[in-house]
Amino acid sequence: MLRSIIMLAALIVGALTAWYLGLRAGVIAAIVTAVALFVALLVPHPGVTWAVYALVLAWSAAVYFLGSKITQRVTGPSWFGVMKSQATSWVKKVTGGGAKKG
Repeated sequence: MLRSIIMLAALIVGALTAWYLGLRAGVIAAIVTAVALFVALLVPHPGVTWAVYALVLAWSAAVYFLGSKITQRVTGPSWFGVMKSQATSWVKKVTGGGAKKG
């Protein structure tokens, strides 16, 4: 019963993270959540258990409420894409590759 609850919580956190931040981040979040909840299950100190629960809840709330803002920043052009575009245009300008041949 407890394993299914841990698995369900990990799947929910992973799906929520994957929705906003991508599949790789979602899988990582799901694995980290499952491991953290399993460790919280094994550690006898209730403070550790509540801290893990609070961190999982805080992560889920942060992704839910800030996910659209994070996604807008992530979906913009990457620095590598900007640098590649700039280098390509510079090379075309120097070599005359952009001029029409007629």
